[in-house]
Amino acid sequence: MRFKDYLKDRFLYILIYFISISIVISIMMLDLIIRKESLNIWNIIYSFILSSIFLGIILSIDYIKKKKFYSSIDYEVWEDENLQYIFNIPDNINREYDFLKEVLIKNYLTYTSILEKYRHKSKMQIDFNNRWIHEMKTPISVIKLMLENEKDKIIDENTRANYESIEEEIEKLSHGLEMALHTLRINDFELDLKVEEISLLEILRTVINENKSAFIVNSMYPKIDAKEDIIVKSDKKWIKFVVGQILSNAIKYSKVKEMENKDIIFKLYRRDRDVVLSIIDKGVGIPKADLDRVFDSFFTGNNGRKYLESTGMGLYLSKEICNRLGHGLDVNSTEGKGTIVRIIFYMEKSIYSLENR
Repeated sequence: MRFKDYLKDRFLYILIYFISISIVISIMMLDLIIRKESLNIWNIIYSFILSSIFLGIILSIDYIKKKKFYSSIDYEVWEDENLQYIFNIPDNINREYDFLKEVLIKNYLTYTSILEKYRHKSKMQIDFNNRWIHEMKTPISVIKLMLENEKDKIIDENTRANYESIEEEIEKLSHGLEMALHTLRINDFELDLKVEEISLLEILRTVINENKSAFIVNSMYPKIDAKEDIIVKSDKKWIKFVVGQILSNAIKYSKVKEMENKDIIFKLYRRDRDVVLSIIDKGVGIPKADLDRVFDSFFTGNNGRKYLESTGMGLYLSKEICNRLGHGLDVNSTEGKGTIVRIIFYMEKSIYSLENR
């Protein structure tokens, strides 16, 4: 706190002080008038000056005494997010400030105790959700395998179509569990990070293979446009999840559009010194008004309200993951014509490049 702010806080006391001095001098003047004695204006001015000097000395001493307290509060409030500054507040300034420090410490200890309880409950909930999701993935995998085995034995086209529809729904359930799992894990992102050199073509082929049922059921065809396989440094599992989410959106918003060509194109190329992976669909596209908010959590936009399959979390998680991995992610779309989502691997400015450290 600056000295002028200190004086502003004590303006009322200063005003009362001068009023009281004025009253005292006025009484003295009246006494002199009653006794018909002459007034000396310089004595009055001298009294005001002397009292003002004494007031200034008292306020200065009080401010200097409390300056350490104000300095610690001013600095630590902005710098220390853990509230540890409370324990560094000076002692024995006066009883009022000692009491204030005691109250702050008591509130801080209560806050940390309650926070620790919530952290414990949150950890238990996250652990339970993780365990439950892993347990659900096993029966889903078994059901998918059984459907694939039985589907090959079916001759009737209607029954085969029903099996394929069930496979698609199972695929959606699997995607939903994966999204829930990665939403939980992103809070401990650094603990679940393994940086290595990965083949982008291998990632694409794996993701396409995992979504083959959705491609078949919706009569879509994936196309990979790449002149070469490109190796980048990243986390294989997280990048695979990001590509899977983008592909899931591409399928979701392409199947609802009536058209003959529903190809989804994966374009891999170098741009300047960076590597770009573009995923291009010819679906319904994103309205211009929604483009600025596609990376907001739980934002479904006009398409989500229209087709009722969007969670609003896919692109949000993808953007969050790319930010943490040091990659770029952008979306270009024209309503009614399709969407292009680009994952940009910054090769020269990569946070994993030892040469640039």
